[in-house]
Amino acid sequence: MIETGTSSGHLDLLEKLHTFLTTTGSAFGLVPKTGNTGNGGFGTTLKGGSASVAETWTVHLTSASAFTVVGSVSGAQGGTRTVGSPFVSDTPANRLAFTLTAGGTAFVSGDEFTFSTAPKWTTKDRARGCTILASTGTSGQYAADNVIDGKTVPTPARDWEFASAALPASIEFTMQEAETIREYAILSTYPSTYIATAWTFDYWNGSAWVTLDTVSGKASWSTSLEAFTVDSPVSATRYRLNITAGSSSIYVSAVQLRRVAGGLDAAFGQHLWMAPGNDGVSEIYVGVHHFRRTDVDYYDWELMAFDGYTAGLNAYAQPGVHRLLYLPLWNSTMTYWFVVDGRRAIIVVKIGTQYEAAYLGLYDPFFTPAQLPYPICLGGSRTMQASAPNWNDTKYKWSTVDIGHNLFMHSDRGSTAGVPSYYMTMRMRRLTGVWVGVISQANGSREFTPSSDNVIWPYAGSFTTLDVDHDGGYSLFPIILLATDPNPMGQLSGVYAVTGQGAGAEDTVTVGGVPYLLVPNVNRTTVLDWFALRLD
Repeated sequence: MIETGTSSGHLDLLEKLHTFLTTTGSAFGLVPKTGNTGNGGFGTTLKGGSASVAETWTVHLTSASAFTVVGSVSGAQGGTRTVGSPFVSDTPANRLAFTLTAGGTAFVSGDEFTFSTAPKWTTKDRARGCTILASTGTSGQYAADNVIDGKTVPTPARDWEFASAALPASIEFTMQEAETIREYAILSTYPSTYIATAWTFDYWNGSAWVTLDTVSGKASWSTSLEAFTVDSPVSATRYRLNITAGSSSIYVSAVQLRRVAGGLDAAFGQHLWMAPGNDGVSEIYVGVHHFRRTDVDYYDWELMAFDGYTAGLNAYAQPGVHRLLYLPLWNSTMTYWFVVDGRRAIIVVKIGTQYEAAYLGLYDPFFTPAQLPYPICLGGSRTMQASAPNWNDTKYKWSTVDIGHNLFMHSDRGSTAGVPSYYMTMRMRRLTGVWVGVISQANGSREFTPSSDNVIWPYAGSFTTLDVDHDGGYSLFPIILLATDPNPMGQLSGVYAVTGQGAGAEDTVTVGGVPYLLVPNVNRTTVLDWFALRLD
């Protein structure tokens, strides 16, 4: 199922994705019957509904202008319908919607289409997060933004640092939506020096700051987050930590604003979803953490996958979390394409004249479920080629292009073999639960042999001599993930390798009655730097 549109920035884009995933089931896998006479189709109108279930649907043409619809679970739908008019399921309602349009060659009785639906995704946790406004330390390596960067154990280089001469010093949290904070927690990586010793925790009532909690005489800190209870919590969109006393230099490493004691940090922007699988009964866990730095002018998503879900835990503490993979965005208008089914979500975003992409969920394995029960992978378009740098590093910005800024099918490990998975923009989870990086390039050159790497076929080779078909069409090839040995593990769903010969960004080609969008690799346009996105 596809949605395309325009967002106003990285947060609006995330809310649009969240709404798309969680309010409507998916429709996917369109297959025109071999031998169909008519060349009309559904375009991008094929959608599930709020009550979609896992089932197969058949659309049968009874004439050039009429058709019937039958679901394998829902049964026959309300008699004969008309080509060109919107269809919505009625028995039961809200399971399917589309518009079947006529093409240049008319349909005939007996033409037919089949496709599937799956239930909508489920929200497991959602905190829209906050923005930071500080009285001091608003830019650079030690900026106040560091306190909500979400690391479990921040390093000293990621603290909020300021001198006592700046006291009182405050950091204000403006929530994306009203939150009731019942507990806040603070971490200092220097438990006996460089500490805050007195502060208030306040909320904004619309005209003034009102104190919710006061602490004084704090002589030392533990080496982990210390929690403080809000005795009379309120719902508010603005909170403030106002430090009034401390050492000559003060370091605050992290601040959490919790909805319940020991619970989810509402200041840390995180969306955690469970995909239902195309069978409707699977459990596939993925998520997004949004973060930004206005002084560096980046607005990004961190992409995540999990082995399971535990209520009340922050994203980074979820079972088997895999992360450190990014989708670089900006805080301005972006065109987007979401393509979703019950197993995975694909995101393509246009920023100016360049393209970013992400893949969240399962690939289609070449193994049985018993052999490979959780074939999950993550694809992004920005990796740091090392452990995460300081949060004011320009590598996070969309306009910084290097070998770490490649779409996931063009994943580049750099010049050194055997590097950790976080060097690559394509990752997959092995049977053992260990995540590995998968590559198609090594320091800008194609990886012709598997060697010691996990590779992406056919991009880990060269098809520079591949041209368009004799009729001007494009041949599509599966994108296959191979583990070392080599071992073909499976193929990505909904994205295909294609030559860029004669291609233009956002060209649409039709193969087998299904439209595909041609997308270049960020801002690269050689014949090897393209993929095709299936638009259903």
